[in-house]
Amino acid sequence: MAEINRLGNVQFGEVVATALKERWTGVLTIENPEFTEYVSFQGGSIAGFSSAERKKLIGEILMAGGHIEQADLEQAIARQKAAGGRLGDILCQMNLITHQRLEEVLALHQMSVLAQCLSARDSELTFEPGGTLEGKA
Repeated sequence: MAEINRLGNVQFGEVVATALKERWTGVLTIENPEFTEYVSFQGGSIAGFSSAERKKLIGEILMAGGHIEQADLEQAIARQKAAGGRLGDILCQMNLITHQRLEEVLALHQMSVLAQCLSARDSELTFEPGGTLEGKA
């Protein structure tokens, strides 16, 4: 494991600009009293996220957005347990949501996680060169 660089209490946007310029590869950790987010960089570009918010189950996200009801989710989970498969695909097969809407909801959820990173205040940032998101959050 590479040495973790402590960046201190700096803004996420400043770090992203530096990461792009210096072509970072590794994992940035944003620790805040309210949350911890992990952002993966590959060659200076953001490659992915990991956090408790990011890892919410698709059913929770769809219910929170009013796209499906609890009973719909329970029925889809029962089908998933019986036959396997991805829950989002099962919900689409049940005509409870379209594939397009599913993709839109997931994209919006990822954007909200990024917005949380961008607006973070009083956060301590660290960077692990060569690190991966595996096992984070």
